[in-house]
Amino acid sequence: MALEELVSVAADLEITSVDWSAFVEHHGPATRVGVALRGLLNSTDVESASAAWELIEEHVFSQGTIYPVAEPTVSVLLAALTEDQPPWRSGRIVDLLFFIVSGASQSDLTLQVRCRDRAREGLWLLVRCALAADGWGRDNLLEVIGVIAPERIEMIRAAIDEQ
Repeated sequence: MALEELVSVAADLEITSVDWSAFVEHHGPATRVGVALRGLLNSTDVESASAAWELIEEHVFSQGTIYPVAEPTVSVLLAALTEDQPPWRSGRIVDLLFFIVSGASQSDLTLQVRCRDRAREGLWLLVRCALAADGWGRDNLLEVIGVIAPERIEMIRAAIDEQ
């Protein structure tokens, strides 16, 4: 099995490993979030990625608020970033990650910390992605890194600038 095949399985395995019905989204049980994430990660063009995004937005996050389902979503997004993604898909993945780590919960005051801790577990993956990216893609990754590891962002920016 080729490396791409193994890596492409990572996000799907992560999605499959989660009991989505045990988590809450904006409107109740998060039973459809795994399907929506799979739709985003299997999207074949900007339009299909946008359609999947509509099933994620207002369910995982909404106007600065995150819901409990955001926590396992972080792990799925990091798994997805282990494989090469077309820019329009990776942009959505990183945007979703940013909205989650930047958001807060009014009902679960530790959710933001837990989401950031999960994202921090993928810090060096995010750095590798930032080193490989340019333009807005790099900027968006650095924004996520700045939220989850503010104490390291200047060191990481300097390393990227040296490249």
